[in-house]
Amino acid sequence: MNMQQMVQAMQKLQRQYEKEHKLLEEKEFTNTANGAVTVTMKGNLDMVSIEILDDDLLKEKEDLVEMIKLAYNGCKEQINDAEEALADKFQQANRKGGFPF
Repeated sequence: MNMQQMVQAMQKLQRQYEKEHKLLEEKEFTNTANGAVTVTMKGNLDMVSIEILDDDLLKEKEDLVEMIKLAYNGCKEQINDAEEALADKFQQANRKGGFPF
């Protein structure tokens, strides 16, 4: 593989990564904390919704806040895992091509 072919392959891989990363940013991730609160976020960390499933939490402010934080952090973890999986996918493709990413 000559230098021009390597550059073209790298550019193609970069375009594929950007396309898939954009899809990841638009994907919605949902997490429910203890069956009480559900948070939905996009992959770019924009909050889509918060749903209170347990009306008793409306009386317990501290518990409600804690459930929201747990659900939010669960969504963030899902998003981080998805980003890592995407990065790993393209790093493996680059290793097969013989050039670092």
